[in-house]
Amino acid sequence: MREVLNRGIWADTLTLMRYHKTALLFLTPFLTVFVAFYLAPVFYAIYLSLFIRKRIGIGPPKEIFGGLENYVRAVQDSDFLNGLKNILLFGIVQIPVMLGLAILIALLLDQSRGLFARACRTVYFLPYTIPTAIGGLIWGYMYSRHLSPFNQILNGLHLGTIDFLSPAVLLFSIGNIVTWTWTGYNMITLFAALQNIPKDIFEAARVDGASTWNIVRYIKIPLVIPTLQLCLIFSVIGTSQLFTEAFVMRPLGYVADNITPNLYLYLTAARDANYAYAGALAIVMAVVIFAISGAFLRRIGSR
Repeated sequence: MREVLNRGIWADTLTLMRYHKTALLFLTPFLTVFVAFYLAPVFYAIYLSLFIRKRIGIGPPKEIFGGLENYVRAVQDSDFLNGLKNILLFGIVQIPVMLGLAILIALLLDQSRGLFARACRTVYFLPYTIPTAIGGLIWGYMYSRHLSPFNQILNGLHLGTIDFLSPAVLLFSIGNIVTWTWTGYNMITLFAALQNIPKDIFEAARVDGASTWNIVRYIKIPLVIPTLQLCLIFSVIGTSQLFTEAFVMRPLGYVADNITPNLYLYLTAARDANYAYAGALAIVMAVVIFAISGAFLRRIGSR
């Protein structure tokens, strides 16, 4: 009896091993790409960040092991910290405006039917399909002091002109580009969530005498809050990665090197060739993004 039981256990073990080998075989292409293009660059950046550029005697600076010196420098770097402050202020203003517009448009389109509603969804989503660099160039033309159609209208009304690329206004100008690009994407996501709400709930509410506003306030908005929270997390992560819009604007006007952390990081590596310090900045940014995202997820999960 014991021998038969042992044979059964051994047969089950062999079957399980075959299943694991088959699963590993199918996972191999993904794991290869994941390790080569995600994990390997991360570990290489960590490795680079442990070195510092230092001039020893006569000659160009050399890379020597510096331990955590680059990280200490990063948390004390006023330019890097100013970039973090900029994206914090940017997110506090831009994200609520963008998501507010997205949920408002989604609710309006959910109430509409027919060809007009479908056309509006396409029009609102269209800016997202335009590459970010192309969208930045389009808006850069409209922000140009001498070519801007906005300034031409203001001149026609004898109201003067606005320098949309001045340091005082630049973050708002970039925020307009980001809002124009991503409102449609978030709107489609929220609209899909609204469409998935069972219609029986609305019919039961109308039978009970609920108005359209009450249905929106007490049924639709509460039921799409999980989707709205997901859009919020993605928006926070996207804000922390702000780069392309600021980079495209640089040839068009004065854009500070430290307006965003990613632009400052890129210039540190590409212009200054200080790859070790850029690697440290990248790791610090990754930790900051991870911490913020984790805080949001914990806050959402506790509710």
